[in-house]
Formats: sequence, structure tokens, C-alpha cells
Amino acid sequence: MLKGLKNLALFYTDYNIPYGFIPYLENGFFKIKKVRTIDSNSNNFYYYIIYTKKHKRKAKKLSILLKKSTNCFNLNYERKIGKLLGYSKEDIEFYIKTCISNYIN
Repeated sequence: MLKGLKNLALFYTDYNIPYGFIPYLENGFFKIKKVRTIDSNSNNFYYYIIYTKKHKRKAKKLSILLKKSTNCFNLNYERKIGKLLGYSKEDIEFYIKTCISNYIN
């Protein structure tokens, strides 16, 4: 996103937003949407979606998908999330195969 290649960026509760985004957030060039979900242990879990004003609708779609996909692994949701985040079909399928493989093992 910082290189202008993607429209959205996604970060989680347990990771800090990279420093490179901070100046853009502070000056309002990037916006941030905080999405609260509850994990399988009944703890709050937050997603942070960073976007430009032009891509507010995509950020909203992503937030809805993230809430729907909480505590489950749904191939259709994962593909839609990956697409919204600007990943190639190949990268998305690799991610899905890796998740499935890790779950089985």
C-alpha cells in the first residue's frame, strides 16, 4: 500500500501498525477502520484496516467479511478477503493450502 500497489492494508491486535503508515494516518491521507471481534476464547480481537478515502467501500466490505469469518475458516471468505487486499489468485491459493496443511498437521 505504501508503494501504491494495493488499496487496503490489514493488521491485527497482536501486531503494531508499521511505522511507515503513521505519517499518512496522522495527516489524514490514509484512514483507519477498527474492527472488533471476539476470539474463540471470548477475548476481544481487533483488526485494523488502513485505506484511502477512495476505497472506503472496499474497507467496509472487508470489515464485514472479517466479522463473518471470525472463528471459522471459510474458503470463500478467505478468497474474497485476499482479493480485497490485492493478492494474486496464486498467492491466495497458496495461503489457503498452507492453512489447510497446518490444520491437518
